[in-house]
Parts: sequence; structure tokens; C-alpha cells
Amino acid sequence: MSTTFFNENNILCKVVLLSVALLLNACTSDKHRRKADSIPDKITFWDNVKKGANIFNTCVSREDIRAAKAYGIRFIRLALDKFPSKRRDFLMGDADCYHALDPDDLAFLQSILDMLTQENMPVVVTMLSLPGSRWKQLNGDRDDLRIWMDTEFQRQAACFWRDLAMVLRQYPIVVGYNILNEPHPERLFDQENCHTDQVNQEKVQRLLFDFNSLIASSIEEIDPHTPIIIDSSSYADPNTFKNLQPLKNSNIIYSFHMYEPYEYTNHKYNNGQYIYPGKVEGKYWDRTALKQYMGSVNDFQRQHEIPANRILVGEFGGYRMQGGLSQYFEDLIAIFEDNNWHWAFYALRDNWDGMDYELGDQKLPWEYWEAQEKGKDFPLERKSSHPPFAVLKNALSNKGSSPLESPPGDR
Repeated sequence: MSTTFFNENNILCKVVLLSVALLLNACTSDKHRRKADSIPDKITFWDNVKKGANIFNTCVSREDIRAAKAYGIRFIRLALDKFPSKRRDFLMGDADCYHALDPDDLAFLQSILDMLTQENMPVVVTMLSLPGSRWKQLNGDRDDLRIWMDTEFQRQAACFWRDLAMVLRQYPIVVGYNILNEPHPERLFDQENCHTDQVNQEKVQRLLFDFNSLIASSIEEIDPHTPIIIDSSSYADPNTFKNLQPLKNSNIIYSFHMYEPYEYTNHKYNNGQYIYPGKVEGKYWDRTALKQYMGSVNDFQRQHEIPANRILVGEFGGYRMQGGLSQYFEDLIAIFEDNNWHWAFYALRDNWDGMDYELGDQKLPWEYWEAQEKGKDFPLERKSSHPPFAVLKNALSNKGSSPLESPPGDR
């Protein structure tokens, strides 16, 4: 056999083998693509009104999740940042410079998600911190605004969410990525004023739009099936919906938080001065005033043809000892339900007793605080019959059945 003939046959064999390999690879890739395409879009979870609760605790117990299910809670909005970590910042390692998910923290998170899966409890995952935006309570009570000034931190935040989505997409119970809790780029322009919804809104909304677009695109490259939830600016104030720029992405849910009037719901500002309904800082607040305050959300929906199933009231609540809190909850929920918005109260069995409504409106016994100082457990007597929680429980048990497919009309 000639060397020439051998070389020609050898070359021919290589060509054939390469062709077969390419064909098999194409078939395999197509199979994987079809498999990915067959994954149901989780946006269908939000087709009808969903009522939930926030858990921002250092741990999530099976007992609390089972209680949530018994009350009719349909999803948990879960903040990850308070979970214990050996590093500076949970999952991120260090918000000053993100490189990769911390493996120990990731294993802990997966254990929580496994438990939620076993309990069949849907969850929205949110972050209080991101690279260049460490949560104030974990940052010496100082605002960290670097993410709004330095695109390198935004790039790191996009990498962080891309890495996290790579893990979370495996869990059917994860029904939303709430990319940053209560963004407030307004603080770049006003460090003192709490209500900053009128501060440099053109610049603020451009910053927020560019940030949201970057993070959403990074997530969707990895997971196009899980809805992305974005908060409005000025700490998710509904008023800032008048300037909010919607994303072009189709898998977006828009969220706001409702604690107005803040001087009433916040225990430090109130200090027993105000009750609801009534005058707060010279303005009379009742259901009509609450509805007017949230009117910008309706305007946003009409202007941009956003259906009700793309609006989430991510948080609402108040200090449990405030006078009239039951009526405040009743009026808020009535407005949410009139608009067919999803909602989640803050909070279920929070580590801070002030917004744990199952505890009623009385101060905790001194024995509880003594046990806290000694690092010991103290059993708390929780009752669902306490008036503010009874309002929540009643609303949770009313499941509702109307589909949310069309944009809202005038209400």
C-alpha cells in the first residue's frame, strides 16, 4: 500500500469522523436547546393575585414556613443578607470587590431552598446589598452609594446576579429575582431628606434604568424563565412611578413598598403622636389619601400598558403598637385588591419584634430581653387573633380567582 494512498484515506477518515462529530454535536445542542425551551416560564405563577410575606431573618425555620402555609401565604419574599457568614458579606464574600459566590454560604442557601422545596413554598429572592452597595445596617449606618457612581461595581453586580441565577434557576420554587431592595440613588443629590422623590429625577431615573437594564440582561442570558422584579427609586416609593422608565424586557415585574405616611408607621418618628386615620404632619390620612399617594402606579400602568399582574407591592407594614394599625392594613389591602396587585406584608415573625403582628400591641416582658442579652431562647406567645394580624389573616384566606391579563382602566 502506497504512502500516498494511506495519507489520502487517513485524511478522508478524519473528514468523515469530523462531520459525524459535528452532526452529533448539533443534535445534542438542539436537544439541550429544546429541553431549555420546554421549561415553563415562571411568569405564569403571577397570572393571578398572589399574597405573601417578607422574611428578612438570620434563619428560616420549617416551623415558620408551615405556619405561613397554614395562614394562606402563597410566597415568601426572602432577603439573603442577614444569613450568617464567615466572610464580610453573605454570598458575595466582600461587597467591596466581588469575585465569586462563597461556597460555604452557597451551601447554606441551598439548604434553605431545599427546605422550601420540600414545603412547596414559592420564594422571591432579593438582595439588600450588592457590590458597591452594602446595606446601611451592615455598613456602620452609612449609605453606600458607590454602585451609582462607578460602573465597575455595576459590572460586579451583574456578574454576581449571573452567578446566582446559574444556581437559582435549578429551583422551580424560585419565582422571582428582586435584584436590589429599595434602591435610592437620590441620596447622591440629597443626603438629609428622607422623601427624595423630587430630587434630580431625570438623572436618578437614568441611573436606575441603566443599572436595571444591565442586571436584567445579565440574568436573562442565564435564565430567561424567571421573572425579574425591580423596585422603584427613593426606597421603592410608589410616588417615583411617575418618572420610572420601564424596561424593554418582557419578563419584568415592577414593585413598590408602602409605608406612608412614614411618620405614622415608623415607631421612632411617631412615638405615640399619630393614629390612623387622622392628621399626620398636618395632612389628614385615610383610605382616600392612601389611594391618591399610590396613584402614580396607576398612571404608570396606563401610560405603558402594564397589566396588574406585573405590579407587586413588595412590602407594607407598620410598628405593631401604632394606634389604628388594623384599619391602616384594611384600607391598604382594599386598595391593593381593587387594583389586582400582588402584595407581601412585612414581616412574618421578624427577628425584630416591632413588626411581628402575632405578638399584639403590648411590650414584651423584661424576661424576653434578659434572655436576649444572655443569648438564650425565650418562648413568645403568638396569636393570630391580634387585630392587625387578624386583618392580614383574613385577607390571606381570601384567595381570589380573577385572571390578570389586561392593562388597568380608570379606577
